[in-house]
Amino acid sequence: MSRVLIISSDILPLPGWPTTGAGLRAWGIGQGLRARGHDVSFSMPAAALQDRSADAATQALAWTLGTLLDVIAHSQAEVVVACNWPIAANIHRCPVPLVLDQHGPHLLERQYQAAFRGFEENARAKRLALSKADYFSCAGDLQRLYFLPWLMQAGFQFDDGRVCSIPISLSPELPSHEFSDEITFVYGGVFLPWQDPRAGLQEVLTQLQQRDQGRLKFFGGKHPVYPVDTGLFEELRAQLEHHPRVQVQPMVAHDELIETYRHAHVAIDLMARNPERELAFTTRTVEYLWCGLPVIYSDYAELSRYIREYRAGWTIDPNDHAALHAAVSEVFEQPDRVQEYSRNAQRLVRERLTWDRTIEPLDAICRNPSRRERVKTSTALPETQSAYLIGKAWGVLRHKGPKAVLREARGYLRWRRELYQTRHG
Repeated sequence: MSRVLIISSDILPLPGWPTTGAGLRAWGIGQGLRARGHDVSFSMPAAALQDRSADAATQALAWTLGTLLDVIAHSQAEVVVACNWPIAANIHRCPVPLVLDQHGPHLLERQYQAAFRGFEENARAKRLALSKADYFSCAGDLQRLYFLPWLMQAGFQFDDGRVCSIPISLSPELPSHEFSDEITFVYGGVFLPWQDPRAGLQEVLTQLQQRDQGRLKFFGGKHPVYPVDTGLFEELRAQLEHHPRVQVQPMVAHDELIETYRHAHVAIDLMARNPERELAFTTRTVEYLWCGLPVIYSDYAELSRYIREYRAGWTIDPNDHAALHAAVSEVFEQPDRVQEYSRNAQRLVRERLTWDRTIEPLDAICRNPSRRERVKTSTALPETQSAYLIGKAWGVLRHKGPKAVLREARGYLRWRRELYQTRHG
């Protein structure tokens, strides 16, 4: 067994606290390893602790980008699991084997955020993070295929046992589901700019109004830790607040949210298609299913196959308005089917998506961790890259001035130095 430190990129689901998909991912990884006998501790951003009460152990392991090595030393970890590549990129020469676990396609997420746009800089940081990792895991097989070309650039092999996929997983102790008397739809989550749930929500609103029965409970708000763009959600929330059959609430404590899910009928989880959504193994969906909630879900994601196989909800093309109308109608008109799908939802999670079942690849890594052999390669710049950098410097000088050139140069040289240190030990 190993002492394992899980460094979460986000707020963890501690009692009385809200959480996010990234926080639940880190929690599931850690709890799965703990269930296999490993000594697991958790670290989360110091920013997540602001204005919240936390015990001394939690505070002692809270991280900032400048204290990651101190946190690792304090934990006495034998293995570190860094959740998401921006953390791994800022761990300078990790003293123990480093696992990079990727919750989703973060590079694609950044393209939807004005503050983080700039593919070249993001890609550079991602490659640096991967070069520092000894192992890599991600949330699903489609994501693994997406990450493989990036991993190859960092020197990972296809068959060396250092790359694995672990689906989003929750506790094997599933809550009991008890339907409320009133038909209740739910939607919950952080407001994120790469998500567009309007088609599904609009159909629910229309039928609530026409049938003059049922309710939608909508939970959501800005990210509780980071200043992430909210996209279309502020306008959507304003619309929902004026609907007589909609209850709009901000992000609430995680245990309170679960209690609401436990009594609802169906989760509306249909999202417009884009590259990020195609690759996401959506945490909120697994949580809905875990609570016994059938889902109205998109038909294009990896999790869609699970839902279809187990008949745990409806998988629909977001542009197929007739299929969407039929699914929402079934919720009102066929209560026996909703109950059947509810049972199937929990059976799906119990058989496929609990952390005691899914953690096997990472458990095997933590039982016998080792450092990955780095291939020593030249860091000399090829002629084409040198020409590119000169051209980029000239463009920055013309449009932003000499101070901007110096800032870009310092960032680039820092990256080259870290890359050299990582490759040559």
